[in-house]
Amino acid sequence: MSMNPQEMKKHIKGIFHLSLTPFDSAGNLDIPALKTSIRMVTQNPVLEGEDVVFLALGTTGEFYAMSEEENRQVIDVVTQEVNGRFPVMIGTGRAGTKNTIEMSKYAQSAGADALLVIPPYYTMPTEEGVIRHFESVADAVEIGITIYNNPAASKLWLPMPVIKRLAKVENIIGLKENTNNPMAFLTMLQNIPKEDMAIFAGLGHFMYQFMCFCDCRGFVTEMLNYAPHLAVELYHAGLEKDAGKVRAAADKMNLFWNWVFRMAAKHSGIPSALHPASQIPGDMPYYQAANKMAAQLCGMPAGIARGPMENIPEEEIAELKEILKEMGCNVE
Repeated sequence: MSMNPQEMKKHIKGIFHLSLTPFDSAGNLDIPALKTSIRMVTQNPVLEGEDVVFLALGTTGEFYAMSEEENRQVIDVVTQEVNGRFPVMIGTGRAGTKNTIEMSKYAQSAGADALLVIPPYYTMPTEEGVIRHFESVADAVEIGITIYNNPAASKLWLPMPVIKRLAKVENIIGLKENTNNPMAFLTMLQNIPKEDMAIFAGLGHFMYQFMCFCDCRGFVTEMLNYAPHLAVELYHAGLEKDAGKVRAAADKMNLFWNWVFRMAAKHSGIPSALHPASQIPGDMPYYQAANKMAAQLCGMPAGIARGPMENIPEEEIAELKEILKEMGCNVE
């Protein structure tokens, strides 16, 4: 049974597990592998008693590359396999309001505890249009909604006054804040009442390592799939506000991410709208595949990334293995 919004708000903290969606070598959705990957996380003793929220079908989960039927299959599997061990948040945002409502209702009926809803993408609505979008979704469901404030994916970044207004909607309870601007993030934390909305770092450890000292509630990460010990270390260091421990855990995580950045710079020269003057596209071209390969090397059947995203060239895997070992992962 799904949590009510106010109960779920209390659980919007800690480590937000970015669930991977496995595709087999032919590019088909691999349901048995998905079930196994979920069990490997839910049953991991490292996470016993920890603050963890399962987050499925966000950007990492490649929802955009799947049919709506495939998305519904993933929703069913995730909610059934997690089975109440941890709260489940499902990404249901679509470019249109009607489609977002339909997928949100489905996730609620499947037993999700909360929804992750990105602002409308592709088009550029007015401020009032965006607010109506979220209010319409909130009116259509009974479970809690987290706003996914991700300008890299939606072209929109909702500023603090808009988020503050939406936070007054009874079942809009969380903010996955993906700005890479620390002052903008801090403005959210300082101005949005905690009783209205729980805010966590959508850029994972990159932002949490700073914002944990300002009472950020937690961070998203793919590392429960292959390096759960580091995610737990960072979260506890943040709770303790121990700068040395935070730095040490984040530096270990960066061993992986620095490799992903190098991969993208080496293999892709297409500038993005976010960085029009740069030939360095950040981590985006390879980050799903890199996380899947890391999980695969540590024994999780994560499969491949679906096109148009790239997969990891064979000649790059040996270096990744050594990096994972340096991070303390159990490489097979």
